[in-house]
Amino acid sequence: MHFRRGNALLLIMLVLIVMATTKYGVPTAKAAASDGPPVPYNLGNWTYMSKPVHPAKINASQIPIGGNWTYVYTLSNASKYHVYFYGDWINSTTDYDVYVYDPLGRLEAVHTEAAGLPEHLGTTVTDPFFTPKFSGNYSFLVVNDPRESEGAEAATLMLIEHVECNRWYERYLQGKVNFAHVYYTTWAYEFASNKENIQVLIDVPERLDMYEARLYVMADPSRNMGDVLNGVPLAWEPGLYNETDASGVYGGYNLEDEGFKQDDATASCEYFGQDMLINYTSPFKGETVLYHLVLIGENGQGVLRFMVKTDFNPPTIKVLTPIQEACSGNETRIKVNVTDEDCLKSIAMYYTNDNWQTSIPVPLAETSNQTYIGVIPGQTAGNIVRYKIVAVDMAGNKAEAGGSYVVKDKTTMTFSVSDTAVYVNEKITVRGHVSHGNFILTLNYTSGNKTVLRYVNVDQTGFFIDEYVPDGTGNWTVSAYWQGDNSHFGVFSGYKNFTVQKIPTSIDYAISSRAIDIGGKITVTGRILPAIEGKAVELRFATPNGSFIKRYAYASSNGTFTAGFTPHLVGSWSVEIHLAGDDIYLPSTSESKEFIVKNTWMNMIMSFLNAYMIYIIAVVGAAASVSGFLIYWRRRE
Repeated sequence: MHFRRGNALLLIMLVLIVMATTKYGVPTAKAAASDGPPVPYNLGNWTYMSKPVHPAKINASQIPIGGNWTYVYTLSNASKYHVYFYGDWINSTTDYDVYVYDPLGRLEAVHTEAAGLPEHLGTTVTDPFFTPKFSGNYSFLVVNDPRESEGAEAATLMLIEHVECNRWYERYLQGKVNFAHVYYTTWAYEFASNKENIQVLIDVPERLDMYEARLYVMADPSRNMGDVLNGVPLAWEPGLYNETDASGVYGGYNLEDEGFKQDDATASCEYFGQDMLINYTSPFKGETVLYHLVLIGENGQGVLRFMVKTDFNPPTIKVLTPIQEACSGNETRIKVNVTDEDCLKSIAMYYTNDNWQTSIPVPLAETSNQTYIGVIPGQTAGNIVRYKIVAVDMAGNKAEAGGSYVVKDKTTMTFSVSDTAVYVNEKITVRGHVSHGNFILTLNYTSGNKTVLRYVNVDQTGFFIDEYVPDGTGNWTVSAYWQGDNSHFGVFSGYKNFTVQKIPTSIDYAISSRAIDIGGKITVTGRILPAIEGKAVELRFATPNGSFIKRYAYASSNGTFTAGFTPHLVGSWSVEIHLAGDDIYLPSTSESKEFIVKNTWMNMIMSFLNAYMIYIIAVVGAAASVSGFLIYWRRRE
């Protein structure tokens, strides 16, 4: 930038304008009380600070014990200000008290800490910043307490506008007139941050050419540079007077064209309306550092916008109710959670049913902290609804999230089974009705690991029927399913249970006689139900001595069977018939029937002979031997 030579006439006009627009007139270092405006306190000496960007130096003994000095600032109730009041008098025997009067001359605040202790000059004693109730001239009356003070040490009083990071602010600036600064050529602000990356974004209007924007590191209490009051750093006092520390990092604050500046924390314009950016990387990562921002105009005039940006992360949006389907005509509630590391500026929701050719805004209601609900009106079947949530934070970071869902008509179904229990080879009938028709329905019959799928037609009226013969016993379930189409949701019927049981059997039979002679034959004839051709039946004969004799017969095509048996023992016999079960039929057992086996005289003799034959043979043999011995003995004699 090039400096321009001053024009005395324009400078005088500017001073007159400032005098006309301020209550107290031309800024003056010292003036008698009679020269000042009428106020309800003893004004004494006073100084008008034309704008809150410069420090006011109170020299030692300038305010003797019992004396006072008033500093007047033109403040805006749309701003908040950080008030520094410190210096050599801190931790000394000097006791300065501060009284704050509003533009109407009313006492607004009183600050009377003990000697040597800093005054808390916020709106309240716990507030680090002062926010005026009115716009106008505020008076800060500094009194050296005659009762408790024992000194008059040097001090610094300074007011400077405080700005929050990640917020846009506006400031009217005017370029130099004849190369000289005028009232609105410069302005300054302070902010605090512990972020490593700091960007100052400056939106310059078309009719303004900026000279420079500068950042100054004014305090880092963690490194013993500056102090902390009410949780906010106070600037390192020498740095307010253009001094820097030995490292050249801290201080240097000034508003002069050729004053000290940090090259890596400075931006400039080359033409009217050129936006500016200070991209500063702080060496104090994680430490809360106080900065001053200085704006200096060059040519023209206008209202610029600026932001100190430390938040570079977009908001986080979580859709808490991700919806994929909705019934036609039903409104859809979308619930989202939106968070940001700083603060949200706006959150909006939109939806479309024509793939974003058009979109419709959806009002969002905050139901709880950071949780919002938007309601999308009911849509017609066949539509695909897409929605998105757009969140912008105060730093201008933007995030989007959304989803989509299909809108269809609901499908309902009812169905039933003919029986809860059937026998093997019996059919089960499934009947049902669907809310609309003309499609193929899938029936799923399941038993254990066995699954049978059957496909049935649903007629125009929605009715369907299926007849199925299960091929195995056990517990079965049947269900119906349809996957849906473009206009209708699918449907699942749920399950119906039925049991497939084995077929029961029975045996009916007769024996040929209730009594037979030994050696005779008994005949058993019978029939099994149901008739199972070739099915084996077991005849179990119980002997008089308790043992069993088994015989087998096989059923004919009509289920009849015949078996003959010849008992070998005399006595009481019985017969019982058993039919074994299988995968289809249950087993069965007949009643037991008794019969008698009797002896005849011949049978008795034969039985006697059979029983004692060994003994008879022995006797006959013995007799034959004796006879032979006697014959032999006689012949020898």
